[in-house]
Amino acid sequence: MGRWSGQMAPEEGRRRVHRKAVWALLAAPLVSQVLLSHPGASYVPLARSLLRQLMLPAAGQAMGGLLPFAARAQESGQEGLIRIGGPFQVSYPGAIPGDDFYLGGGGAEFGTGLLDNPKVVFVKPGSRAYGMGLRIGDELVLAWKEGSSTIFSEGELRRMENVDQALKEAANSTMYFGQPAPQGLSMQFTARGVAQPGDPAPDFKLAASTGGELTLAELLKGNEYLVVFFRPGSRFRGGDLQEVRLFGKATRALAERGATVVGIQIEPKEALARQAQSLQLDFPLLCDDGSVARAYGTYLELEEQGPNIDRKTFIIGKDGTIKATFVDIGYDADKKKLANHVADVVRVLGGDPVQAKEDMKTKSKSVGEMLDIAIGKQAPSPRM
Repeated sequence: MGRWSGQMAPEEGRRRVHRKAVWALLAAPLVSQVLLSHPGASYVPLARSLLRQLMLPAAGQAMGGLLPFAARAQESGQEGLIRIGGPFQVSYPGAIPGDDFYLGGGGAEFGTGLLDNPKVVFVKPGSRAYGMGLRIGDELVLAWKEGSSTIFSEGELRRMENVDQALKEAANSTMYFGQPAPQGLSMQFTARGVAQPGDPAPDFKLAASTGGELTLAELLKGNEYLVVFFRPGSRFRGGDLQEVRLFGKATRALAERGATVVGIQIEPKEALARQAQSLQLDFPLLCDDGSVARAYGTYLELEEQGPNIDRKTFIIGKDGTIKATFVDIGYDADKKKLANHVADVVRVLGGDPVQAKEDMKTKSKSVGEMLDIAIGKQAPSPRM
């Protein structure tokens, strides 16, 4: 599957969708993002053998008039595309099977940040959600029960504890807040175009902290797996080395599973070289201009910071295909959550996550070691 950014997808690479129903969207400006093709658009690929039916019947009525029909188009079955960054809908007329898809996130303290949107962490191929275009990394922005006044706003979804369980219970219930409500749930997502398990990993050639340039093929050579982690870098509140430190401490556990590591961020290569040297890293850091982040679906732009990268990690096999995608790490993840993430990567590769966490803990020095450092007999260890 291809990924396109900043230009129209090539004809042979487009994932087509067959629309049989009316499109109902939140506002008219969104219509142009979804229904109209233009040279600056990027599109979410979908296997050609699938038909993605974007069904929004009676959405305006379900939202009590809050969702007016923004367009009534192409009901005759013409083909269209879901634009990366654009909205689309997934509707269940009845109960949601528990394993159709899973959402991560929720539980935000305030629910005001765009980066706190619940994200799809798994979607089962062949499920209703998959057939309607849902993919790992897509973000939930709105949900409502058809035929009732029950609406879950974006802010509510961000704050909702156990958001996946809560929404599935709401879908399966015939009573909600003491009022009769038919089973089912409609959800609006934003397509993020994240590279999926089973996809060929987008190729790259980037400047490295070790000097020169490195390609995907060179990094995979001699390894069973390559762990690629994208991070915000210094654009994250003045500095972001915690994730780098933790992966540095986990290199032994990863190497035991035949995996090597590389970090990618929008950062001058000189800065990356200094970071790698100060931390005595056993793996390179790569300098991206945003193009590789776009290809993997990790690129973002924040109003206060401009071009940036969201935290996402990919495990790539030696055959060049993506084996696992981690999208719910969190832009603002603290040390504990980052350590859990790195341990989870080790677990997915078949390693011991408990031992990996032990390896990541800061080791206290003995009095003798501290004295040796003080008199210059022993060099201080890097700040990992």
